[in-house]
Amino acid sequence: MFKTDDRIVDIAMGVSFFIAFMYAAMMIFDPDVLLMRYDDPSTNPDIDTLKVFLFWFGVANAGMITGIIYMGYKGLDRAFFAFAVPFLAFGIYWNITPAQNSGNYAGIIMVSIGLLGLIIARARSGLPRNPFDIPKADSYFGTDDMVTKVLLFLGLIGNAFNVVIYFIRPEGLIEDSPFLIMSAEAQYFSMAMMFISLSWVLTLLYQMRAGYSMTMIVVGLMQSTLMFVGMLNFMIRNNFSGDDGNSLLGLFITTFFVGSVILFFRNQSKA
Repeated sequence: MFKTDDRIVDIAMGVSFFIAFMYAAMMIFDPDVLLMRYDDPSTNPDIDTLKVFLFWFGVANAGMITGIIYMGYKGLDRAFFAFAVPFLAFGIYWNITPAQNSGNYAGIIMVSIGLLGLIIARARSGLPRNPFDIPKADSYFGTDDMVTKVLLFLGLIGNAFNVVIYFIRPEGLIEDSPFLIMSAEAQYFSMAMMFISLSWVLTLLYQMRAGYSMTMIVVGLMQSTLMFVGMLNFMIRNNFSGDDGNSLLGLFITTFFVGSVILFFRNQSKA
Protein backbone atom coordinates (compact mmCIF):
# COMPACT_ATOMS: atom_id res chain seq x y z
CA MET A 1 0.00 0.00 0.00
CA PHE A 2 0.94 3.66 -0.45
CA LYS A 3 3.44 2.45 -3.08
CA THR A 4 5.97 1.60 -0.39
CA ASP A 5 7.26 -1.63 1.07
CA ASP A 6 7.69 -0.04 4.49
CA ARG A 7 5.33 -1.80 6.90
CA ILE A 8 5.74 0.97 9.47
CA VAL A 9 4.33 3.48 6.99
CA ASP A 10 1.33 1.20 6.41
CA ILE A 11 0.72 0.82 10.15
CA ALA A 12 1.18 4.53 10.90
CA MET A 13 -1.25 5.55 8.15
CA GLY A 14 -3.64 2.83 9.27
CA VAL A 15 -3.68 4.21 12.81
CA SER A 16 -4.33 7.74 11.53
CA PHE A 17 -7.09 6.37 9.27
CA PHE A 18 -8.79 4.56 12.16
CA ILE A 19 -8.77 7.64 14.41
CA ALA A 20 -10.07 9.92 11.62
CA PHE A 21 -12.77 7.35 10.80
CA MET A 22 -13.83 7.09 14.44
CA TYR A 23 -14.15 10.85 14.86
CA ALA A 24 -15.86 11.34 11.51
CA ALA A 25 -18.49 8.73 12.40
CA MET A 26 -19.18 10.19 15.85
CA MET A 27 -19.16 13.85 14.81
CA ILE A 28 -21.40 13.35 11.79
CA PHE A 29 -23.80 10.64 12.99
CA ASP A 30 -23.77 10.76 16.80
CA PRO A 31 -22.23 13.98 18.17
CA ASP A 32 -24.02 13.45 21.50
CA VAL A 33 -21.43 10.77 22.30
CA LEU A 34 -18.68 13.40 22.28
CA LEU A 35 -20.69 16.17 23.91
CA MET A 36 -21.68 13.93 26.82
CA ARG A 37 -18.01 13.20 27.52
CA TYR A 38 -17.09 16.86 27.92
CA ASP A 39 -20.19 18.45 29.37
CA ASP A 40 -23.81 17.89 30.30
CA PRO A 41 -25.80 18.78 27.16
CA SER A 42 -28.88 19.52 29.28
CA THR A 43 -27.10 22.61 30.65
CA ASN A 44 -26.35 24.00 27.18
CA PRO A 45 -29.13 25.97 25.51
CA ASP A 46 -27.19 25.87 22.25
CA ILE A 47 -26.62 22.11 21.94
CA ASP A 48 -27.77 22.11 18.30
CA THR A 49 -25.26 24.86 17.51
CA LEU A 50 -22.44 22.76 18.94
CA LYS A 51 -23.59 19.84 16.81
CA VAL A 52 -23.32 21.98 13.67
CA PHE A 53 -19.67 22.75 14.33
CA LEU A 54 -18.92 19.15 15.27
CA PHE A 55 -20.48 18.13 11.96
CA TRP A 56 -18.03 20.38 10.10
CA PHE A 57 -15.12 18.89 12.05
CA GLY A 58 -16.46 15.44 11.16
CA VAL A 59 -16.60 16.41 7.50
CA ALA A 60 -12.93 17.40 7.60
CA ASN A 61 -12.07 14.02 9.12
CA ALA A 62 -14.13 12.27 6.44
CA GLY A 63 -12.06 14.08 3.82
CA MET A 64 -8.88 12.83 5.47
CA ILE A 65 -10.22 9.26 5.34
CA THR A 66 -10.87 9.62 1.62
CA GLY A 67 -7.40 11.05 1.04
CA ILE A 68 -5.72 8.18 2.91
CA ILE A 69 -7.69 5.60 0.90
CA TYR A 70 -6.75 7.36 -2.35
CA MET A 71 -3.07 7.49 -1.39
CA GLY A 72 -3.22 3.79 -0.52
CA TYR A 73 -3.52 3.18 -4.27
CA LYS A 74 -1.66 6.17 -5.70
CA GLY A 75 1.12 6.76 -3.17
CA LEU A 76 1.77 9.33 -0.47
CA ASP A 77 1.26 12.97 -1.40
CA ARG A 78 3.01 15.95 0.22
CA ALA A 79 -0.02 18.16 -0.40
CA PHE A 80 -2.11 15.86 1.81
CA PHE A 81 0.36 16.23 4.69
CA ALA A 82 0.34 20.01 4.15
CA PHE A 83 -3.38 19.85 4.99
CA ALA A 84 -3.66 17.00 7.49
CA VAL A 85 -0.69 17.74 9.78
CA PRO A 86 -1.73 21.36 10.51
CA PHE A 87 -5.38 20.31 10.81
CA LEU A 88 -4.60 17.71 13.49
CA ALA A 89 -2.24 20.13 15.25
CA PHE A 90 -5.08 22.66 15.33
CA GLY A 91 -7.34 19.88 16.58
CA ILE A 92 -5.05 19.26 19.55
CA TYR A 93 -5.12 22.95 20.40
CA TRP A 94 -8.92 23.03 20.04
CA ASN A 95 -9.26 20.10 22.46
CA ILE A 96 -7.25 21.73 25.25
CA THR A 97 -9.99 23.89 26.78
CA PRO A 98 -12.73 21.20 26.74
CA ALA A 99 -10.25 18.75 28.24
CA GLN A 100 -9.29 21.13 31.03
CA ASN A 101 -12.92 21.91 31.81
CA SER A 102 -13.99 18.26 31.92
CA GLY A 103 -10.83 16.50 33.03
CA ASN A 104 -11.20 14.17 30.04
CA TYR A 105 -8.04 14.15 27.95
CA ALA A 106 -9.01 11.28 25.65
CA GLY A 107 -9.52 13.65 22.71
CA ILE A 108 -6.06 15.18 23.02
CA ILE A 109 -4.48 11.74 23.31
CA MET A 110 -6.32 10.27 20.30
CA VAL A 111 -5.69 13.25 18.02
CA SER A 112 -2.03 13.31 19.11
CA ILE A 113 -1.69 9.64 18.17
CA GLY A 114 -3.26 10.37 14.78
CA LEU A 115 -0.85 13.25 14.25
CA LEU A 116 2.11 11.12 15.32
CA GLY A 117 1.07 8.46 12.80
CA LEU A 118 1.13 11.02 9.99
CA ILE A 119 4.50 12.40 11.09
CA ILE A 120 6.05 8.91 11.22
CA ALA A 121 4.64 8.00 7.80
CA ARG A 122 5.83 11.32 6.37
CA ALA A 123 9.33 10.86 7.81
CA ARG A 124 9.71 7.32 6.42
CA SER A 125 7.96 7.92 3.11
CA GLY A 126 11.01 8.89 1.09
CA LEU A 127 9.56 12.35 0.50
CA PRO A 128 11.94 15.30 1.11
CA ARG A 129 12.49 15.66 4.85
CA ASN A 130 12.41 19.46 4.82
CA PRO A 131 8.75 20.51 4.48
CA PHE A 132 9.88 23.89 3.18
CA ASP A 133 11.95 22.35 0.38
CA ILE A 134 9.16 22.73 -2.17
CA PRO A 135 9.85 22.09 -5.87
CA LYS A 136 8.65 24.82 -8.19
CA ALA A 137 6.30 23.84 -10.99
CA ASP A 138 6.54 25.42 -14.44
CA SER A 139 3.36 27.41 -13.79
CA TYR A 140 0.95 28.17 -10.96
CA PHE A 141 -0.61 24.92 -9.72
CA GLY A 142 1.50 23.05 -12.29
CA THR A 143 -1.11 23.08 -15.04
CA ASP A 144 -1.97 25.01 -18.17
CA ASP A 145 -5.68 24.31 -17.71
CA MET A 146 -7.11 27.76 -16.99
CA VAL A 147 -10.31 26.38 -15.45
CA THR A 148 -8.31 24.34 -12.93
CA LYS A 149 -6.13 27.34 -12.11
CA VAL A 150 -9.10 29.69 -11.62
CA LEU A 151 -10.97 27.24 -9.39
CA LEU A 152 -7.93 26.57 -7.22
CA PHE A 153 -7.25 30.31 -6.92
CA LEU A 154 -10.89 30.83 -5.92
CA GLY A 155 -10.50 28.10 -3.30
CA LEU A 156 -7.39 29.80 -1.92
CA ILE A 157 -9.06 33.23 -1.85
CA GLY A 158 -12.29 31.91 -0.34
CA ASN A 159 -10.58 30.03 2.48
CA ALA A 160 -8.18 32.90 3.18
CA PHE A 161 -11.23 35.18 3.38
CA ASN A 162 -12.80 32.87 5.98
CA VAL A 163 -9.66 32.98 8.10
CA VAL A 164 -9.30 36.77 7.93
CA ILE A 165 -12.98 37.37 8.69
CA TYR A 166 -12.77 35.08 11.72
CA PHE A 167 -9.93 37.12 13.23
CA ILE A 168 -11.66 40.41 12.42
CA ARG A 169 -15.11 39.32 13.59
CA PRO A 170 -15.01 35.90 15.28
CA GLU A 171 -18.66 36.06 16.26
CA GLY A 172 -19.76 36.86 12.71
CA LEU A 173 -20.63 33.33 11.54
CA ILE A 174 -22.95 32.72 14.49
CA GLU A 175 -24.54 36.19 14.48
CA ASP A 176 -25.19 36.03 10.71
CA SER A 177 -26.76 32.56 10.94
CA PRO A 178 -30.25 32.58 12.52
CA PHE A 179 -30.08 28.81 13.03
CA LEU A 180 -27.06 29.22 15.36
CA ILE A 181 -27.31 30.49 18.95
CA MET A 182 -24.51 32.58 20.43
CA SER A 183 -22.83 31.40 23.63
CA ALA A 184 -19.29 31.13 24.95
CA GLU A 185 -19.15 27.45 24.02
CA ALA A 186 -20.56 28.04 20.54
CA GLN A 187 -18.01 30.80 19.98
CA TYR A 188 -15.22 28.39 20.94
CA PHE A 189 -16.59 25.59 18.75
CA SER A 190 -16.80 27.98 15.78
CA MET A 191 -13.01 27.86 15.54
CA ALA A 192 -13.61 24.59 13.68
CA MET A 193 -14.48 26.43 10.48
CA MET A 194 -11.44 28.68 10.74
CA PHE A 195 -9.09 25.74 11.38
CA ILE A 196 -10.45 23.85 8.36
CA SER A 197 -10.07 26.90 6.11
CA LEU A 198 -6.56 27.63 7.42
CA SER A 199 -5.50 24.04 6.67
CA TRP A 200 -6.84 24.45 3.14
CA VAL A 201 -4.95 27.72 2.72
CA LEU A 202 -1.68 25.97 3.65
CA THR A 203 -2.13 23.07 1.24
CA LEU A 204 -3.31 25.34 -1.60
CA LEU A 205 -0.26 27.58 -1.14
CA TYR A 206 1.89 24.46 -1.40
CA GLN A 207 0.05 23.34 -4.53
CA MET A 208 0.29 26.79 -6.10
CA ARG A 209 4.08 26.36 -6.10
CA ALA A 210 4.50 22.60 -6.51
CA GLY A 211 1.47 21.70 -8.65
CA TYR A 212 -2.09 20.69 -7.94
CA SER A 213 -2.79 17.50 -6.02
CA MET A 214 -5.36 14.95 -7.19
CA THR A 215 -5.38 13.61 -3.64
CA MET A 216 -6.57 16.95 -2.30
CA ILE A 217 -9.11 17.28 -5.10
CA VAL A 218 -10.59 13.98 -3.90
CA VAL A 219 -10.46 15.20 -0.28
CA GLY A 220 -12.23 18.41 -1.29
CA LEU A 221 -14.85 16.51 -3.25
CA MET A 222 -15.73 14.40 -0.21
CA GLN A 223 -15.83 17.36 2.16
CA SER A 224 -17.84 19.59 -0.16
CA THR A 225 -20.33 16.81 -0.96
CA LEU A 226 -21.03 16.20 2.72
CA MET A 227 -21.37 19.93 3.37
CA PHE A 228 -23.69 20.35 0.39
CA VAL A 229 -25.86 17.40 1.43
CA GLY A 230 -25.99 18.79 4.97
CA MET A 231 -27.09 22.18 3.60
CA LEU A 232 -29.80 20.58 1.44
CA ASN A 233 -31.02 18.59 4.44
CA PHE A 234 -31.29 21.81 6.44
CA MET A 235 -33.18 23.53 3.62
CA ILE A 236 -35.63 20.64 3.22
CA ARG A 237 -36.34 20.55 6.97
CA ASN A 238 -37.07 24.30 6.81
CA ASN A 239 -39.24 24.04 3.67
CA PHE A 240 -36.62 25.95 1.66
CA SER A 241 -37.26 29.11 3.68
CA GLY A 242 -34.44 31.63 3.42
CA ASP A 243 -35.30 33.28 6.74
CA ASP A 244 -33.18 30.93 8.85
CA GLY A 245 -30.20 30.60 6.52
CA ASN A 246 -26.88 32.32 5.93
CA SER A 247 -26.62 33.28 2.26
CA LEU A 248 -22.85 33.84 2.35
CA LEU A 249 -22.23 30.47 3.97
CA GLY A 250 -24.59 28.83 1.47
CA LEU A 251 -22.70 30.46 -1.41
CA PHE A 252 -19.37 29.24 -0.04
CA ILE A 253 -20.61 25.65 0.35
CA THR A 254 -22.25 25.60 -3.08
CA THR A 255 -19.16 27.05 -4.78
CA PHE A 256 -16.94 24.57 -2.92
CA PHE A 257 -19.10 21.67 -4.10
CA VAL A 258 -19.49 22.76 -7.74
CA GLY A 259 -15.80 23.66 -8.00
CA SER A 260 -14.73 20.31 -6.52
CA VAL A 261 -16.91 18.38 -8.97
CA ILE A 262 -15.48 20.31 -11.93
CA LEU A 263 -11.90 19.86 -10.71
CA PHE A 264 -12.41 16.13 -10.24
CA PHE A 265 -13.85 15.42 -13.67
CA ARG A 266 -11.37 17.70 -15.47
CA ASN A 267 -8.33 16.10 -13.86
CA GLN A 268 -9.13 12.54 -12.75
CA SER A 269 -8.14 11.05 -16.12
CA LYS A 270 -4.65 12.58 -15.70
CA ALA A 271 -4.04 11.03 -12.27
